[in-house]
Amino acid sequence: METSISMSACARAITAEEAAFRIDYPLAYARDTRVIAFDPVAEEAVRQVADNPWGKAHFYTASRESDELISLDGERRDMRSEIEHSDSVIMVATNAILGDAVAEVGAICRELSIMSAGLLLLEDGDLTGKTLMAIRPYARILLVPADREDLFQLLTAIRA
Repeated sequence: METSISMSACARAITAEEAAFRIDYPLAYARDTRVIAFDPVAEEAVRQVADNPWGKAHFYTASRESDELISLDGERRDMRSEIEHSDSVIMVATNAILGDAVAEVGAICRELSIMSAGLLLLEDGDLTGKTLMAIRPYARILLVPADREDLFQLLTAIRA
């Protein structure tokens, strides 16, 4: 009596028949991302990560006037027009968070259905409940605690 051995999924995946279903071109940059620092320590972290070669990531700091973003070159931009042209927004902060600016960014993201993520850095000491309450309602994804490497890894993962 002869027993047939079936091919595993891994073995089938290398056959010519299955190869016809493979995507054979490189992934394009898919995310037009805005990274926003909401305090001086977060700005330093964002500046450090911004020095890497990114596809469509744009880096800003939030201004005390909650309707503006400031590019890392110091150029003031209208917050809404910068965010509405993005696929995702990453908010970076510590305990010195500008709560009004976070609320404004979060409201725009929610209204336009733009993915928002928050990273709360521990470089400024233990996070307070006030800090968490300032960002939690506005970040669909929240990394607590986070560090600079987490920001780099997140941008890499979303192909920024």
